[in-house]
Amino acid sequence: MGSIAKNCKETAAEYREQAPPGLTAAVRSATRRRTMQAGTAALTAALAACVPGRPSTAPTSAVQTPVTLRYAVETIAPSGQGTYAEGRQLIVEAFHARGGPIRVEVEAPAPLYTALLAQATAGDPPDVTHTHPREYHPFVNAGALLELDPYLKRDRRNIPDVIASVLEYWRRDGYQYALPNAHTVQALYFNRGMFERQGIKTPDQYEREGKWTFDSFLELGRRLTSGSGESKIYGGFWLNNSLDIQAGFIWSFGGHMWDKAMQSTLLDSKESLEAIQFQAELTTRYGISPTAAERGQMLSGNGAVLAAERAPMEMLMTTALGMVTRTTFAKGMVPMPRGRAGRIVRGAPLGVQLMKGSKHHDAAWEHANFHAGLEAEKIMLGLHMTVAWHRSSLGSGAFAKDLAPWESAAAYAESVNRVRPTRYPGEFTEIDRLYRAAYDTVRGGQNTAARAMAEVKPQINDLLRRR
Repeated sequence: MGSIAKNCKETAAEYREQAPPGLTAAVRSATRRRTMQAGTAALTAALAACVPGRPSTAPTSAVQTPVTLRYAVETIAPSGQGTYAEGRQLIVEAFHARGGPIRVEVEAPAPLYTALLAQATAGDPPDVTHTHPREYHPFVNAGALLELDPYLKRDRRNIPDVIASVLEYWRRDGYQYALPNAHTVQALYFNRGMFERQGIKTPDQYEREGKWTFDSFLELGRRLTSGSGESKIYGGFWLNNSLDIQAGFIWSFGGHMWDKAMQSTLLDSKESLEAIQFQAELTTRYGISPTAAERGQMLSGNGAVLAAERAPMEMLMTTALGMVTRTTFAKGMVPMPRGRAGRIVRGAPLGVQLMKGSKHHDAAWEHANFHAGLEAEKIMLGLHMTVAWHRSSLGSGAFAKDLAPWESAAAYAESVNRVRPTRYPGEFTEIDRLYRAAYDTVRGGQNTAARAMAEVKPQINDLLRRR
C-alpha cells in the first residue's frame, strides 16, 4: 500500500498521458474509464493524500463569456429509464434551454471517486460532480472540493427555500461543500389488501390514532406472518444490515452511532443495543423477517418481496423499486414508526459539488445552483426519484398532485420534517464493513448485540479518531 502512496505523482502523470486535453469529451471519458477501472480503496486514499490544496476564492462577477463545463457523474443514461442518470441529463438539457454562455459536457469516469481524485491530483478535475454524503469526506480531506459559503452569502435566489436539514449533510468544519439534487427518506409501504382480507387495522390507521410505534409494527408483523417454505408470508420484512440505514431504528430507540465529537462509538449504549437486538430478533425470535438463506430464495432487489405479495409491510427508501413498481394489489404508505425517543427518520440526499481545481468556479456555481433549484426539483419529482427538498414545494398542492393515488403528501412531509441528518465520519466505509459483519452474527443467532458491539468497539473507535 505504501508504494501506491509514494507513486501518486506517477499515477497523475499516467492519467495526463492517457487522457490528454485535446481529446474529444467522449474519448476522454472512455479513456479515463479504462485508466481508472483497476482502482481500489487504497488507491483512492493514496491519491487523496497528495491532492494539492488551493485557497478558496470568493466569487467576483457573473459569467459573461462562453464557458464549457465538465460535469462528472456515475453513469450516462438515455431518456426513458427513470433513473438518477436520466434526471441529471434532463436537468442539463433544461439548463441549456435557458440559453446563455455556459455549456455542460457530461462525462462518466469509472470508478467515479477514484477517477475524480486522480484527475484532481493531475491538475485536471471536472468542474462539477456528485456524491452521496457518506462519500465526500476523502475529497474534503484532499482539499479537492470548493467551499461554497462565499456563493451562499452572495446568491440568495434559491438556497433560502431549501430545507435546512438537507443542506446539513454537507456541512463540515463550518463549511458547506454541496447543494442538494435529490432527497429520499425512509418510510414504510404496505399491502393494503392483505390487511383488509384479515380485518386488521392498517398502519396508516394506527398513525391517525397516534399509535404507530415499533411495538405496533411488531404486533402487526406477527399477526400477518403465516405459512412456510416458498409460500411463507413475512409480516415485517427487514434485512438491511448497513449502519447508516439502521440509524433510523437506533435514533428512535434513543441511541446514537457516536458521540458529538465523533471520537467514540455509542453503539454499545443500552438504547443502541436494544435497537440492534430488536432488528435482529425480527428474524431470530419472531420469524417475521426472513433469514439470509430464505432471502436468497426470493426475488432479488429492493421491494421484490412486497411486489410479490410475500411481505405485508416493508421499510424502504422513497425511490425503491417496491414503491414505484406496479402491483396487482392496493398499496399504502406511512411514516416510520415512533420509538421511545419519538420519530427520527433517516434521509439520504444526493449533492452536487464544485471541484476546487476548476478554472470556472462562477460558471460551475450557476450550474450547481440550477441543479438544486425548483426547476431541477420538478424534473426529479416527475421521475419519482426524490421527495421535495424546497419548503415551498413540500407542502404545496402541486407536489401532492404529482403523487400516485396511494401515496401520502402528509406522510412525506412528516418524514422530511423528522429527518435527522447523518453525521458521517471520514472512515465510514470501513466502520460500516465492521458493523455489518458484527450485526450479521446477531441476526444469524450466533451472538448478542451486546457481545457483538463490544467486540468491534475498539476498531470502530480507532477509525473514528483518524482525521
